[in-house]
Amino acid sequence: MSEVSHVRTVHEPARETPVAAEVDVLVAGGGPAGLGAAIAAAREGASTLLVERNAFLGGAATANLVSKLSQHRAVLYGISGEIVDELLRRRAAVAGRVINFDPEAFKKVALDLVQDAGARLLLYSWVVVPIVEEGAVQGVFVENKCGRQALLARTVIDCTGDADIAAGAGVPFVKGREGDGKMRPVVLLFRVGNVDFHAMVDYARRHPDQFSPDPNRQVNDIERGVVRMWGFFDLVEEASRRGELPPDFHCLELEGVDVERGICYINGTEVYEVDGTNAWDLTRAEIEARNQISMFVDFVRKHIPGCERASVIDTAAGIGVRETRHIRGEHILSEEDCVAGRPFEDRVVRVSTHLAAPGVAVHNPDRKEGSADDQFRTMIAEERKFYIPYRCLVPQGAERLLVAGRSISQTHDADGWTRSEVWCMGMGQAAGTAAALAAADGTTVRTVDIGRVQQLLRAQGVPLDEAVGQPVPEPGAS
Repeated sequence: MSEVSHVRTVHEPARETPVAAEVDVLVAGGGPAGLGAAIAAAREGASTLLVERNAFLGGAATANLVSKLSQHRAVLYGISGEIVDELLRRRAAVAGRVINFDPEAFKKVALDLVQDAGARLLLYSWVVVPIVEEGAVQGVFVENKCGRQALLARTVIDCTGDADIAAGAGVPFVKGREGDGKMRPVVLLFRVGNVDFHAMVDYARRHPDQFSPDPNRQVNDIERGVVRMWGFFDLVEEASRRGELPPDFHCLELEGVDVERGICYINGTEVYEVDGTNAWDLTRAEIEARNQISMFVDFVRKHIPGCERASVIDTAAGIGVRETRHIRGEHILSEEDCVAGRPFEDRVVRVSTHLAAPGVAVHNPDRKEGSADDQFRTMIAEERKFYIPYRCLVPQGAERLLVAGRSISQTHDADGWTRSEVWCMGMGQAAGTAAALAAADGTTVRTVDIGRVQQLLRAQGVPLDEAVGQPVPEPGAS
Protein backbone atom coordinates (compact mmCIF):
# COMPACT_ATOMS: atom_id res chain seq x y z
CA MET A 1 0.00 0.00 0.00
CA SER A 2 1.39 3.41 -0.91
CA GLU A 3 2.25 5.81 1.89
CA VAL A 4 -0.18 8.73 2.23
CA SER A 5 1.85 11.88 1.61
CA HIS A 6 -0.79 14.64 1.33
CA VAL A 7 -2.23 14.82 4.85
CA ARG A 8 -0.46 18.12 5.55
CA THR A 9 1.14 20.71 3.32
CA VAL A 10 3.94 23.21 3.77
CA HIS A 11 4.08 26.54 1.94
CA GLU A 12 7.20 27.13 -0.14
CA PRO A 13 8.00 30.79 -0.75
CA ALA A 14 8.60 31.93 -4.33
CA ARG A 15 12.24 32.24 -5.36
CA GLU A 16 14.41 33.21 -8.30
CA THR A 17 16.14 30.21 -9.91
CA PRO A 18 19.33 30.72 -11.92
CA VAL A 19 19.38 29.60 -15.56
CA ALA A 20 22.35 27.24 -15.93
CA ALA A 21 22.04 26.51 -19.66
CA GLU A 22 20.05 27.34 -22.80
CA VAL A 23 20.11 24.88 -25.70
CA ASP A 24 18.18 23.81 -28.76
CA VAL A 25 17.45 20.33 -27.42
CA LEU A 26 17.35 19.15 -23.83
CA VAL A 27 17.16 15.39 -23.27
CA ALA A 28 15.91 14.27 -19.85
CA GLY A 29 17.26 10.82 -19.01
CA GLY A 30 20.40 9.06 -20.25
CA GLY A 31 19.02 5.56 -20.74
CA PRO A 32 18.71 3.89 -24.16
CA ALA A 33 16.11 6.38 -25.45
CA GLY A 34 18.08 9.35 -24.12
CA LEU A 35 21.27 8.11 -25.75
CA GLY A 36 19.56 7.84 -29.11
CA ALA A 37 18.01 11.30 -28.73
CA ALA A 38 21.13 13.16 -27.60
CA ILE A 39 23.47 11.57 -30.15
CA ALA A 40 21.05 12.13 -33.04
CA ALA A 41 20.22 15.74 -32.12
CA ALA A 42 23.86 16.72 -31.68
CA ARG A 43 24.93 15.04 -34.92
CA GLU A 44 22.27 17.01 -36.79
CA GLY A 45 23.81 20.24 -35.54
CA ALA A 46 21.57 21.14 -32.61
CA SER A 47 23.07 22.40 -29.37
CA THR A 48 22.16 19.52 -27.08
CA LEU A 49 22.24 18.88 -23.34
CA LEU A 50 21.70 15.41 -21.85
CA VAL A 51 20.69 15.34 -18.18
CA GLU A 52 21.05 12.11 -16.16
CA ARG A 53 20.54 11.39 -12.46
CA ASN A 54 23.23 8.68 -12.30
CA ALA A 55 26.99 9.11 -12.56
CA PHE A 56 26.95 7.22 -15.87
CA LEU A 57 24.81 6.62 -18.92
CA GLY A 58 22.92 3.56 -20.15
CA GLY A 59 19.89 3.30 -17.89
CA ALA A 60 18.44 -0.20 -18.03
CA ALA A 61 21.54 -1.50 -19.83
CA THR A 62 23.88 -0.41 -17.06
CA ALA A 63 22.16 0.80 -13.89
CA ASN A 64 19.66 -2.07 -14.04
CA LEU A 65 22.18 -4.63 -15.41
CA VAL A 66 20.01 -5.66 -18.39
CA SER A 67 23.18 -6.56 -20.30
CA LYS A 68 21.48 -8.57 -23.03
CA LEU A 69 19.71 -7.64 -26.23
CA SER A 70 17.09 -10.10 -27.41
CA GLN A 71 17.93 -9.47 -31.05
CA HIS A 72 20.52 -10.69 -33.52
CA ARG A 73 22.88 -8.11 -35.03
CA ALA A 74 21.29 -8.30 -38.50
CA VAL A 75 18.11 -6.48 -37.40
CA LEU A 76 19.84 -3.60 -35.61
CA TYR A 77 20.44 -0.28 -37.29
CA GLY A 78 21.35 3.30 -36.57
CA ILE A 79 22.70 4.19 -33.15
CA SER A 80 21.86 0.86 -31.54
CA GLY A 81 23.84 -0.91 -34.27
CA GLU A 82 26.78 1.46 -33.72
CA ILE A 83 26.83 0.76 -30.00
CA VAL A 84 26.76 -3.01 -30.51
CA ASP A 85 29.47 -2.86 -33.16
CA GLU A 86 31.69 -0.81 -30.87
CA LEU A 87 31.11 -3.26 -28.00
CA LEU A 88 32.05 -6.11 -30.32
CA ARG A 89 35.15 -4.24 -31.51
CA ARG A 90 36.23 -3.77 -27.89
CA ARG A 91 35.64 -7.49 -27.23
CA ALA A 92 32.99 -6.53 -24.68
CA ALA A 93 30.07 -8.36 -26.33
CA VAL A 94 29.21 -11.68 -27.96
CA ALA A 95 26.58 -11.79 -30.70
CA GLY A 96 24.43 -14.65 -31.92
CA ARG A 97 20.68 -15.17 -31.59
CA VAL A 98 21.00 -12.77 -28.68
CA ILE A 99 23.69 -10.24 -27.85
CA ASN A 100 25.33 -10.40 -24.42
CA PHE A 101 27.52 -7.47 -23.37
CA ASP A 102 29.54 -6.11 -20.46
CA PRO A 103 27.56 -3.32 -18.74
CA GLU A 104 30.74 -1.56 -17.64
CA ALA A 105 31.95 -1.41 -21.23
CA PHE A 106 28.54 -0.12 -22.29
CA LYS A 107 28.97 2.86 -19.92
CA LYS A 108 32.17 3.90 -21.66
CA VAL A 109 30.88 3.33 -25.18
CA ALA A 110 27.79 5.42 -24.42
CA LEU A 111 29.89 8.22 -22.94
CA ASP A 112 32.26 8.20 -25.91
CA LEU A 113 29.47 8.38 -28.51
CA VAL A 114 27.65 11.21 -26.74
CA GLN A 115 30.82 13.26 -26.41
CA ASP A 116 31.96 12.51 -29.96
CA ALA A 117 28.56 13.73 -31.22
CA GLY A 118 29.13 17.07 -29.49
CA ALA A 119 26.36 16.87 -26.89
CA ARG A 120 26.90 18.37 -23.45
CA LEU A 121 26.36 16.25 -20.34
CA LEU A 122 24.99 17.04 -16.89
CA LEU A 123 25.20 14.03 -14.57
CA TYR A 124 24.27 13.72 -10.88
CA SER A 125 21.14 15.77 -11.57
CA TRP A 126 17.47 14.99 -10.99
CA VAL A 127 14.95 16.55 -13.34
CA VAL A 128 12.26 17.84 -10.99
CA VAL A 129 9.48 19.54 -12.98
CA PRO A 130 9.04 21.11 -16.39
CA ILE A 131 8.97 24.85 -16.95
CA VAL A 132 5.69 25.48 -18.73
CA GLU A 133 4.34 28.76 -20.13
CA GLU A 134 1.00 28.94 -21.93
CA GLY A 135 1.00 25.20 -22.61
CA ALA A 136 4.54 25.10 -24.04
CA VAL A 137 7.46 23.42 -22.28
CA GLN A 138 10.29 25.94 -22.02
CA GLY A 139 12.74 23.71 -20.16
CA VAL A 140 13.09 21.96 -16.82
CA PHE A 141 14.09 22.57 -13.24
CA VAL A 142 16.80 20.27 -11.94
CA GLU A 143 18.17 19.61 -8.47
CA ASN A 144 21.82 18.70 -7.86
CA LYS A 145 24.75 19.62 -5.61
CA CYS A 146 24.54 23.16 -7.02
CA GLY A 147 21.01 23.48 -5.70
CA ARG A 148 18.03 24.19 -7.93
CA GLN A 149 18.74 25.27 -11.50
CA ALA A 150 16.71 26.05 -14.61
CA LEU A 151 17.65 24.60 -18.00
CA LEU A 152 15.94 26.19 -21.01
CA ALA A 153 15.46 24.63 -24.43
CA ARG A 154 13.59 25.01 -27.71
CA THR A 155 12.54 21.35 -27.36
CA VAL A 156 12.56 18.99 -24.39
CA ILE A 157 12.67 15.24 -25.05
CA ASP A 158 11.28 13.23 -22.14
CA CYS A 159 13.33 10.02 -21.90
CA THR A 160 12.70 9.48 -18.19
CA GLY A 161 10.95 6.16 -18.81
CA ASP A 162 8.04 7.25 -16.64
CA ALA A 163 6.99 10.32 -18.66
CA ASP A 164 7.81 12.50 -15.65
CA ILE A 165 8.19 15.68 -17.71
CA ALA A 166 5.08 15.01 -19.77
CA ALA A 167 2.98 14.27 -16.69
CA GLY A 168 4.24 17.44 -15.01
CA ALA A 169 3.28 19.42 -18.10
CA GLY A 170 -0.29 18.17 -17.94
CA VAL A 171 -0.12 15.60 -20.73
CA PRO A 172 -2.85 12.95 -20.32
CA PHE A 173 -1.65 9.42 -19.62
CA VAL A 174 -2.75 5.96 -18.54
CA LYS A 175 -0.87 3.88 -16.01
CA GLY A 176 -0.45 0.20 -16.72
CA ARG A 177 -3.20 -1.99 -18.10
CA GLU A 178 -6.20 -0.03 -19.27
CA GLY A 179 -8.83 -2.20 -17.59
CA ASP A 180 -7.42 -2.35 -14.06
CA GLY A 181 -4.27 -0.22 -13.90
CA LYS A 182 -2.04 -3.19 -13.08
CA MET A 183 1.58 -2.83 -14.18
CA ARG A 184 4.23 -5.36 -15.03
CA PRO A 185 6.21 -6.57 -11.98
CA VAL A 186 9.41 -4.76 -11.08
CA VAL A 187 12.74 -6.57 -10.78
CA LEU A 188 16.10 -6.19 -9.07
CA LEU A 189 18.70 -7.93 -11.18
CA PHE A 190 21.93 -9.28 -9.74
CA ARG A 191 25.07 -10.77 -11.25
CA VAL A 192 26.78 -13.94 -10.09
CA GLY A 193 30.21 -15.32 -10.88
CA ASN A 194 31.96 -18.69 -10.61
CA VAL A 195 29.32 -20.33 -12.81
CA ASP A 196 30.18 -23.39 -14.89
CA PHE A 197 28.03 -22.86 -17.96
CA HIS A 198 29.25 -26.06 -19.60
CA ALA A 199 27.64 -28.06 -16.78
CA MET A 200 24.49 -25.94 -16.97
CA VAL A 201 24.12 -26.28 -20.73
CA ASP A 202 24.73 -30.02 -20.49
CA TYR A 203 21.82 -30.24 -18.01
CA ALA A 204 19.61 -28.17 -20.32
CA ARG A 205 20.38 -30.36 -23.31
CA ARG A 206 19.49 -33.49 -21.30
CA HIS A 207 16.26 -31.96 -19.90
CA PRO A 208 14.68 -29.98 -22.76
CA ASP A 209 11.22 -30.28 -21.21
CA GLN A 210 12.40 -28.07 -18.35
CA PHE A 211 13.09 -25.08 -20.60
CA SER A 212 11.36 -22.87 -23.13
CA PRO A 213 11.21 -24.50 -26.58
CA ASP A 214 11.68 -21.08 -28.20
CA PRO A 215 15.18 -21.02 -29.75
CA ASN A 216 15.39 -17.30 -29.04
CA ARG A 217 14.64 -17.64 -25.33
CA GLN A 218 16.65 -20.82 -24.80
CA VAL A 219 20.04 -20.40 -26.47
CA ASN A 220 22.58 -23.14 -25.74
CA ASP A 221 25.24 -22.15 -28.25
CA ILE A 222 28.02 -22.40 -25.69
CA GLU A 223 30.61 -23.25 -28.33
CA ARG A 224 30.25 -19.68 -29.61
CA GLY A 225 29.80 -18.23 -26.14
CA VAL A 226 26.14 -17.32 -26.66
CA VAL A 227 23.91 -18.61 -23.87
CA ARG A 228 20.48 -17.56 -22.61
CA MET A 229 18.37 -19.78 -20.35
CA TRP A 230 14.69 -19.55 -19.45
CA GLY A 231 13.20 -22.38 -17.47
CA PHE A 232 14.35 -24.78 -14.73
CA PHE A 233 10.59 -25.10 -14.27
CA ASP A 234 10.33 -28.14 -11.97
CA LEU A 235 13.32 -27.12 -9.86
CA VAL A 236 11.89 -23.65 -9.26
CA GLU A 237 8.33 -24.76 -8.59
CA GLU A 238 9.44 -27.49 -6.17
CA ALA A 239 11.57 -24.95 -4.30
CA SER A 240 8.62 -22.57 -4.14
CA ARG A 241 6.43 -25.30 -2.65
CA ARG A 242 9.13 -26.01 -0.04
CA GLY A 243 9.34 -22.34 0.86
CA GLU A 244 12.91 -22.00 -0.45
CA LEU A 245 11.69 -19.46 -3.00
CA PRO A 246 8.78 -17.01 -2.85
CA PRO A 247 5.34 -18.38 -3.78
CA ASP A 248 4.14 -17.93 -7.34
CA PHE A 249 7.66 -18.32 -8.74
CA HIS A 250 7.77 -20.73 -11.65
CA CYS A 251 10.95 -20.13 -13.67
CA LEU A 252 14.45 -18.75 -13.63
CA GLU A 253 16.14 -16.62 -16.29
CA LEU A 254 19.91 -16.48 -16.70
CA GLU A 255 21.00 -13.80 -19.14
CA GLY A 256 23.88 -11.52 -20.02
CA VAL A 257 26.10 -14.59 -19.96
CA ASP A 258 29.89 -14.34 -20.14
CA VAL A 259 30.93 -17.96 -20.58
CA GLU A 260 34.66 -17.28 -20.39
CA ARG A 261 34.46 -15.45 -17.06
CA GLY A 262 31.60 -17.51 -15.64
CA ILE A 263 29.34 -14.49 -15.10
CA CYS A 264 25.64 -13.92 -15.74
CA TYR A 265 22.81 -11.92 -14.33
CA ILE A 266 19.82 -13.62 -12.77
CA ASN A 267 16.44 -12.30 -13.80
CA GLY A 268 14.44 -13.99 -11.10
CA THR A 269 13.17 -11.49 -8.56
CA GLU A 270 9.63 -10.26 -9.12
CA VAL A 271 7.69 -7.78 -7.00
CA TYR A 272 4.09 -7.20 -7.97
CA GLU A 273 1.63 -4.35 -7.44
CA VAL A 274 4.32 -1.69 -7.42
CA ASP A 275 3.84 1.80 -8.82
CA GLY A 276 7.23 2.80 -10.19
CA THR A 277 6.33 6.49 -9.91
CA ASN A 278 5.86 6.22 -6.12
CA ALA A 279 8.99 6.32 -3.93
CA TRP A 280 7.24 4.50 -1.06
CA ASP A 281 6.36 1.63 -3.39
CA LEU A 282 9.89 1.53 -4.78
CA THR A 283 11.32 1.38 -1.27
CA ARG A 284 9.07 -1.56 -0.41
CA ALA A 285 10.03 -3.28 -3.65
CA GLU A 286 13.75 -2.78 -3.03
CA ILE A 287 13.52 -4.40 0.40
CA GLU A 288 11.40 -7.30 -0.83
CA ALA A 289 13.59 -7.90 -3.88
CA ARG A 290 16.79 -7.99 -1.80
CA ASN A 291 15.21 -10.59 0.44
CA GLN A 292 14.37 -12.58 -2.70
CA ILE A 293 17.99 -12.33 -3.89
CA SER A 294 19.20 -14.05 -0.73
CA MET A 295 16.75 -16.89 -1.38
CA PHE A 296 17.77 -17.17 -5.03
CA VAL A 297 21.47 -17.37 -4.23
CA ASP A 298 20.86 -20.24 -1.79
CA PHE A 299 18.60 -21.91 -4.33
CA VAL A 300 20.98 -21.82 -7.31
CA ARG A 301 23.90 -23.07 -5.22
CA LYS A 302 21.89 -26.04 -4.03
CA HIS A 303 19.90 -26.98 -7.10
CA ILE A 304 21.21 -25.49 -10.38
CA PRO A 305 24.01 -27.52 -12.03
CA GLY A 306 27.11 -25.41 -12.51
CA CYS A 307 26.18 -22.94 -9.75
CA GLU A 308 27.59 -24.83 -6.77
CA ARG A 309 30.28 -22.16 -6.27
CA ALA A 310 28.25 -19.20 -7.49
CA SER A 311 28.74 -15.91 -5.66
CA VAL A 312 27.12 -12.49 -5.99
CA ILE A 313 29.27 -9.94 -7.82
CA ASP A 314 26.89 -6.99 -7.67
CA THR A 315 23.26 -5.96 -7.72
CA ALA A 316 21.57 -3.38 -9.92
CA ALA A 317 21.80 0.25 -8.83
CA GLY A 318 18.06 0.23 -8.33
CA ILE A 319 14.77 -1.45 -9.05
CA GLY A 320 14.10 -2.11 -12.72
CA VAL A 321 10.68 -0.68 -13.54
CA ARG A 322 9.08 -2.24 -16.60
CA GLU A 323 5.94 -0.15 -16.94
CA THR A 324 4.30 2.95 -15.53
CA ARG A 325 2.77 5.79 -17.55
CA HIS A 326 1.80 5.62 -21.20
CA ILE A 327 1.18 9.13 -22.49
CA ARG A 328 -1.66 9.91 -24.80
CA GLY A 329 -0.30 11.33 -28.03
CA GLU A 330 -1.55 12.02 -31.50
CA HIS A 331 -1.77 8.26 -32.11
CA ILE A 332 -2.05 5.43 -29.58
CA LEU A 333 -0.10 2.42 -30.79
CA SER A 334 -2.12 -0.76 -30.27
CA GLU A 335 -1.23 -4.42 -30.34
CA GLU A 336 -3.35 -4.64 -33.47
CA ASP A 337 -1.07 -2.05 -35.10
CA CYS A 338 1.93 -4.22 -34.27
CA VAL A 339 0.38 -7.47 -35.49
CA ALA A 340 -0.88 -5.91 -38.73
CA GLY A 341 2.39 -4.08 -39.36
CA ARG A 342 0.59 -0.93 -40.43
CA PRO A 343 2.79 1.15 -42.79
CA PHE A 344 2.12 4.50 -41.11
CA GLU A 345 2.90 7.46 -43.34
CA ASP A 346 4.79 9.09 -40.46
CA ARG A 347 6.76 5.95 -39.50
CA VAL A 348 10.08 6.68 -37.80
CA VAL A 349 11.06 3.43 -36.01
CA ARG A 350 11.24 -0.05 -37.52
CA VAL A 351 10.84 -2.79 -34.89
CA SER A 352 11.89 -6.40 -35.46
CA THR A 353 11.07 -8.68 -32.58
CA HIS A 354 10.01 -12.19 -31.68
CA LEU A 355 6.38 -11.65 -30.82
CA ALA A 356 4.11 -13.70 -28.69
CA ALA A 357 0.58 -14.27 -29.91
CA PRO A 358 -1.77 -11.33 -29.41
CA GLY A 359 -2.77 -11.06 -25.77
CA VAL A 360 0.14 -13.21 -24.56
CA ALA A 361 2.79 -11.08 -22.88
CA VAL A 362 5.92 -11.78 -20.92
CA HIS A 363 6.11 -10.16 -17.46
CA ASN A 364 2.36 -10.41 -17.05
CA PRO A 365 0.96 -8.47 -14.05
CA ASP A 366 -1.12 -11.50 -12.98
CA ARG A 367 1.57 -13.47 -11.08
CA LYS A 368 1.74 -16.41 -13.46
CA GLU A 369 4.94 -15.87 -15.45
CA GLY A 370 6.49 -19.20 -16.39
CA SER A 371 3.69 -21.24 -14.86
CA ALA A 372 1.74 -24.02 -16.57
CA ASP A 373 -1.01 -21.42 -17.14
CA ASP A 374 1.36 -19.08 -18.98
CA GLN A 375 1.05 -19.64 -22.74
CA PHE A 376 4.45 -17.98 -23.18
CA ARG A 377 6.05 -20.99 -21.44
CA THR A 378 5.51 -23.31 -24.41
CA MET A 379 5.28 -20.82 -27.25
CA ILE A 380 7.70 -20.47 -30.15
CA ALA A 381 7.45 -16.85 -31.23
CA GLU A 382 7.78 -15.74 -34.82
CA GLU A 383 9.95 -12.82 -35.77
CA ARG A 384 7.85 -9.98 -37.12
CA LYS A 385 8.47 -6.41 -38.18
CA PHE A 386 6.33 -3.33 -37.68
CA TYR A 387 6.64 0.44 -37.48
CA ILE A 388 6.12 3.05 -34.78
CA PRO A 389 4.70 6.35 -36.07
CA TYR A 390 6.05 9.76 -35.10
CA ARG A 391 2.64 10.71 -33.71
CA CYS A 392 3.22 8.31 -30.78
CA LEU A 393 6.09 10.54 -29.67
CA VAL A 394 4.05 13.75 -29.86
CA PRO A 395 1.97 14.28 -26.70
CA GLN A 396 -1.44 15.81 -26.46
CA GLY A 397 -1.77 19.00 -24.47
CA ALA A 398 1.83 20.27 -24.49
CA GLU A 399 3.98 22.01 -27.08
CA ARG A 400 7.76 21.85 -27.61
CA LEU A 401 7.85 18.39 -26.05
CA LEU A 402 8.53 14.88 -27.34
CA VAL A 403 8.47 11.57 -25.46
CA ALA A 404 10.69 8.61 -26.31
CA GLY A 405 11.07 5.19 -24.70
CA ARG A 406 8.59 2.85 -23.04
CA SER A 407 6.27 5.70 -22.02
CA ILE A 408 5.29 6.67 -25.58
CA SER A 409 1.64 6.76 -26.60
CA GLN A 410 0.70 3.09 -26.68
CA THR A 411 -1.47 0.53 -24.96
CA HIS A 412 -0.35 -1.89 -22.26
CA ASP A 413 -0.39 -4.76 -24.77
CA ALA A 414 1.63 -2.85 -27.37
CA ASP A 415 4.20 -1.96 -24.69
CA GLY A 416 5.10 -5.63 -24.41
CA TRP A 417 6.26 -5.54 -28.04
CA THR A 418 8.18 -2.23 -28.12
CA ARG A 419 9.95 -1.84 -24.78
CA SER A 420 13.27 -3.45 -25.73
CA GLU A 421 16.35 -1.26 -25.24
CA VAL A 422 17.20 -1.17 -28.95
CA TRP A 423 13.76 0.06 -30.03
CA CYS A 424 13.82 2.68 -27.27
CA MET A 425 17.11 3.86 -28.79
CA GLY A 426 15.34 4.03 -32.14
CA MET A 427 12.55 6.16 -30.66
CA GLY A 428 15.15 8.46 -29.17
CA GLN A 429 17.02 8.70 -32.47
CA ALA A 430 13.80 9.73 -34.21
CA ALA A 431 12.94 12.27 -31.52
CA GLY A 432 16.41 13.81 -31.50
CA THR A 433 16.45 14.07 -35.27
CA ALA A 434 13.05 15.77 -35.33
CA ALA A 435 13.99 18.19 -32.55
CA ALA A 436 17.20 19.19 -34.34
CA LEU A 437 15.34 19.77 -37.61
CA ALA A 438 12.69 21.86 -35.83
CA ALA A 439 15.43 24.03 -34.31
CA ALA A 440 17.13 24.48 -37.69
CA ASP A 441 13.86 25.35 -39.45
CA GLY A 442 12.53 27.60 -36.68
CA THR A 443 9.43 25.46 -36.28
CA THR A 444 8.14 23.11 -33.56
CA VAL A 445 8.29 19.37 -33.14
CA ARG A 446 4.54 19.16 -33.66
CA THR A 447 4.67 20.95 -37.01
CA VAL A 448 8.07 19.76 -38.23
CA ASP A 449 8.19 18.40 -41.79
CA ILE A 450 7.94 14.64 -41.14
CA GLY A 451 9.02 13.86 -44.69
CA ARG A 452 12.33 15.63 -44.07
CA VAL A 453 12.70 13.87 -40.71
CA GLN A 454 12.31 10.56 -42.51
CA GLN A 455 14.90 11.59 -45.11
CA LEU A 456 17.39 12.31 -42.34
CA LEU A 457 16.62 9.01 -40.62
CA ARG A 458 17.11 7.07 -43.85
CA ALA A 459 20.48 8.79 -44.25
CA GLN A 460 21.32 7.58 -40.74
CA GLY A 461 20.61 3.99 -41.78
CA VAL A 462 17.07 3.67 -40.38
CA PRO A 463 15.08 1.22 -42.58
CA LEU A 464 11.72 2.85 -43.27
CA ASP A 465 10.90 1.22 -46.60
CA GLU A 466 10.76 -2.49 -45.74
CA ALA A 467 7.65 -4.61 -46.09
CA VAL A 468 6.33 -5.37 -42.61
CA GLY A 469 3.52 -7.27 -40.98
CA GLN A 470 4.40 -10.79 -42.16
CA PRO A 471 6.74 -13.35 -40.60
CA VAL A 472 10.27 -12.96 -41.94
CA PRO A 473 12.80 -15.75 -42.52
CA GLU A 474 15.08 -16.45 -39.59
CA PRO A 475 18.52 -15.08 -40.48
CA GLY A 476 21.78 -16.74 -39.60
CA ALA A 477 22.87 -16.53 -35.99
CA SER A 478 25.37 -13.75 -36.61
